[in-house]
This record gives sequence, structure tokens and C-alpha cells, in this order.
Amino acid sequence: MSLQGQTVRIVVAEPFEWDYGNLFGTILSDRGGQKLKIKLTKTIKGKTFSSDIIELTPRFKDQTFKPLTQNYSVTINGGLIKENSDDFDFIIIGNVTID
Repeated sequence: MSLQGQTVRIVVAEPFEWDYGNLFGTILSDRGGQKLKIKLTKTIKGKTFSSDIIELTPRFKDQTFKPLTQNYSVTINGGLIKENSDDFDFIIIGNVTID
């Protein structure tokens, strides 16, 4: 089952000084359960650039995004990406769930 088009909520655990609160967006692509590309509802300023697209990967080895299809959360690493570019800016650790 593809997760593309599903809306998600990202609860940020780190960094502790996160000012944006929870993040919300729509999954643009699901790459084999190993990466999610999400279009956020607002633009986030990272360390080197701002973007409204974030790429999530499971935080722990051997974990995938399959639990999302059963309404469970997945612990993630997340980084902003620029569209049509290889630029990546790691910004968060948190949890993602289908909203």
C-alpha cells in the first residue's frame, strides 16, 4: 500500500529549542518504505536554507514506514531538501503518524 497522498503529523523531539511546533504535510513519495518525501504546510528555516519539503528516514536500523499503514507512529530523522537539488539540511528527530 502506497502512502503517497496521505497527510501526516510530525512531532519534533529534538532539537529541544524547536520553535515551529508540530509539523503537518502531505506525502509526495514513499521510496520503498525507507524514505518519505513530504510537502509541509509551512516553510521551515533550516541551518543553511529554507524549504517546505522534508525527507524522513526511520531513526532505527531495520525499521520501515510500514507501521504507518496500521496507524502506528514511526521514530524518524528529518532533513529539509531543496526541490530539483541534492541539498539536504538535517534538522529534526521525532515521530511521524498518519493524521
